[in-house]
Amino acid sequence: MSQPDAHATVSGAFDGKVLLLTGASGFVGKALLEKLLRTCPGIRKVYIIMRSKAGTPPAQRLHSMLREPLFDKLRAAGEGDRLDRVVTALDGDCASLELGLSPQDRDTLHAEVQVFVHTAASVRFDDPLQRAVLLNTRGAREAAKLALGMSRLQVMVHVSTTYCNTHQPVIEECVYAADADWRHVIRLAETETAQAVAAAVPMGYQPNTYTFSKALAEQVMLDHSDRLNIAIFRPAIVVGAVKEPMPGWTNNLNGPFALCVGITKGLVHTTLADKDAVIDIVPLEMVVNGIILAAREGALRATPSLRVYNCSAAHRKTLSVCDSIACALKSNEVAPHDRVLWHPFVVVTSSMAAFTALTCLLHFAPALLLDLGLRVAGRRTWLLRTYWKIYRATVSLRYFSLAHWVFQNDQYYSLLRDLRPEDAAAFKLDMSDIDETEYVHTHLQFLRRYILKENMDPKAAKKNQAIMFWLDRFTRVVLLYIAITIVFRVVYCFV
Repeated sequence: MSQPDAHATVSGAFDGKVLLLTGASGFVGKALLEKLLRTCPGIRKVYIIMRSKAGTPPAQRLHSMLREPLFDKLRAAGEGDRLDRVVTALDGDCASLELGLSPQDRDTLHAEVQVFVHTAASVRFDDPLQRAVLLNTRGAREAAKLALGMSRLQVMVHVSTTYCNTHQPVIEECVYAADADWRHVIRLAETETAQAVAAAVPMGYQPNTYTFSKALAEQVMLDHSDRLNIAIFRPAIVVGAVKEPMPGWTNNLNGPFALCVGITKGLVHTTLADKDAVIDIVPLEMVVNGIILAAREGALRATPSLRVYNCSAAHRKTLSVCDSIACALKSNEVAPHDRVLWHPFVVVTSSMAAFTALTCLLHFAPALLLDLGLRVAGRRTWLLRTYWKIYRATVSLRYFSLAHWVFQNDQYYSLLRDLRPEDAAAFKLDMSDIDETEYVHTHLQFLRRYILKENMDPKAAKKNQAIMFWLDRFTRVVLLYIAITIVFRVVYCFV
């Protein structure tokens, strides 16, 4: 194994290298590919494992992906031809044995790859256990098996999550013992039905199939670390970009910002959370830059070993649930949505009983009335069904929204050690200097424009906002009058 100069530039560490990425069409993987291509022009080749989707072969999917706005900076710089030349899609599936690769493609990877980054995973909390194990745990095993055959491999980076060891109040940068044997669980997932797997495998302290399967995947990495140089990279809650690849960039509406959008559009009026609980969100750059630096650091190690990095904002920059909601409401005052269901307001409670009661009052009751009106008008009902989904999703997340953990992150920030000043700036890890109000506003505006596809007409939005405000106030006055009348009549009956 070659050992690069420890003081070389980050870009230089990847000169002439051949990389393999899984999950390159996902949120983190796509941004990682863009950053590598933009900041490390000396990369010789990047292979990505990609499956066919809806009848579209991997090569065609890659061609379309490289022409998304995310890669505009590279194309504007005249790098379009290099993108098509350097990046190659291989037909495969990380939920399949041998990652679904053909023998020829597998031989190519064995002979050429020097840096392997495995980000592919199902991040759904409600996946059946069998599916989560086959993709997240067996997929990690198959990735490790592939890596063992790579004659030139310098480092393998496995992307995990900080939340796969939440039985510990303080989570250190190490691999914790799992409640089950990964070999046994994979064998059951391969041979039994989904129902039988769910019944036969106790998940112990794990709150869902995602964290359980990712914890087992870390055991897979640990058991291969005597033969491979492995970095386990654990992001916390990954949210949109601060600046790179473009301010606010994301390709999904998930996590804390899904709640913020629900509130600012007047859909969500109550939620279940500890008001003071810290949301350990990490902007996309912290994750992408950290993965690149972890790969560089791993390539410096001369003998097989394992390092764990908790990509967390703990001790640097934290945001409470109420702070994030306040930032979202402040952003909405400046730049409201084009169309809203109601004037935004929200009641946050940590009581399950209070949350259920508030859901019935503020969500289900109005939804019943509106859906009844839609049914009478001969239109499709939707609101009650939507609120039921929101209620179930909120309850399923209460394990995380009502608790708080501390993630030790010394090794993560140590990746900045010995970097040249220009590299420390280009691959920034510490986002403690960002203005959270400005960041939330920028991210919400990106979601409005690119994900929600709003027309961004400020005059129409302000007019709609004013109408909804006065409608909300009028409704409150009417309801208050009705309540006072009912109370007066009840009291009068007993006088």
